[in-house]
Amino acid sequence: MEAAATTTTVFVYGTLKRGFPNHPRLAASGSPFSGVASTAAPVSLVIGPYSVPFLLPAPVPSAGRLVSGELYSASPSALADLDLLEGTHLGVYERRRITVVVDDTSSEVEAEAYFANASYADDLWRRCGGEAAEIGEYTMEHAGRYVPPSGRSPGVSGLMDAVRAFLATAPPDS
Repeated sequence: MEAAATTTTVFVYGTLKRGFPNHPRLAASGSPFSGVASTAAPVSLVIGPYSVPFLLPAPVPSAGRLVSGELYSASPSALADLDLLEGTHLGVYERRRITVVVDDTSSEVEAEAYFANASYADDLWRRCGGEAAEIGEYTMEHAGRYVPPSGRSPGVSGLMDAVRAFLATAPPDS
């Protein structure tokens, strides 16, 4: 009973899902799978540099989709490892509370999820194409284009540097 009180329910929606590139890291942390879920309210999920998924609060009332993902129970050490992977210390992502609906039971639960840092989230949404670029699920097709940290620009801020460069370029013509 005491162990359950110290775990945090984490909602993962991208590369940490079962069968996806970063799942082995989550599995190695000893974080048990708790179920499949979707966000209770619309949020924006877009694909950024390196085919990395970014969850964003819906920037305008008409934007957003229900996003599917998975729930895990993370210990404090597993959560610290996830924070490191997600670059919370670098301002890449920030961990926020989110309400999700568990698929099997339709019950709402509170979880934590990694959102794009607020310092660039709206700009990223616009640069990706706004509502037209939003997806409800990060798929194996997206993951097939994913570039793991080992294949990115050197340095711990490689993803953040790529985000900055991406935001500084003009979007492709539609």
